[in-house]
Amino acid sequence: MIVCALAAGWHWRRDLPWSAEFGTGYWLGITGLSCVGLLLLYPLRKRVSALRVFGSVPAWFRIHMFLGAIAPVLILYHARFSVSSLNANVALTCMLIVAGSGIIGRFLYVRIHRGVTGRKQEARRLLSDASAYRDQLNEHFAAAVELAEDLEAHIRTGRSGFFSSVFQAFADSRRIGDAQARMVRSIKQGLREMGGAKSAQRQTRKDALRLVRKYCETLREASQLEAFERLFSLWHVVHLPLFFLMLIAAAIHVFAVHQY
Repeated sequence: MIVCALAAGWHWRRDLPWSAEFGTGYWLGITGLSCVGLLLLYPLRKRVSALRVFGSVPAWFRIHMFLGAIAPVLILYHARFSVSSLNANVALTCMLIVAGSGIIGRFLYVRIHRGVTGRKQEARRLLSDASAYRDQLNEHFAAAVELAEDLEAHIRTGRSGFFSSVFQAFADSRRIGDAQARMVRSIKQGLREMGGAKSAQRQTRKDALRLVRKYCETLREASQLEAFERLFSLWHVVHLPLFFLMLIAAAIHVFAVHQY
């Protein structure tokens, strides 16, 4: 919906029947700026326990994401997708940078939580889930299980340092993909050696390949979790100063508009 609103506004930007200084255009700007100000309520709610009477942190996080998405749209419509002064250009650029940063933050957040508002993932629990999938592979697939155990032993090895964890996550993803292909080949070979009815083999193969897929997906999540956590911490360090820079730029823009 947001993308459609932006596309429509850009396409008909020359036909929008208002000015940023008066009427509808002016109030779009006020509403958008109010949404930006309300974004501060989420970090405030997260840090002040006395505010829990106003709703849960996950609920405020959803509101925070909605406001962060709708505010740039309102401001762009306010400006009719163009700027006519230096201070307006700076304010709009800061807002778009912060909006882009917010999208990156959301991407990282959902990688280290179960969904947008789910509880935080833990590498230990993910590895435990992966081990459970591995244990379900029966004795006929001993070679596949051996590959899985070797892979787990590597993933469980700790990483130190920001760049080490990030680069290792990419390397592990490739390693897991290669191991998955070898495990699939091993299972197919094991089924050929087992013999038996074709219908039973098809079901066994389907179940085994499903377990391998879930196992590798869970192991990949566990491998990438530390890297995403470190990236998310770095994102916090960058995003907050950008947000306050945007507020300063917006305040200067509002002052200039009303003063001159």
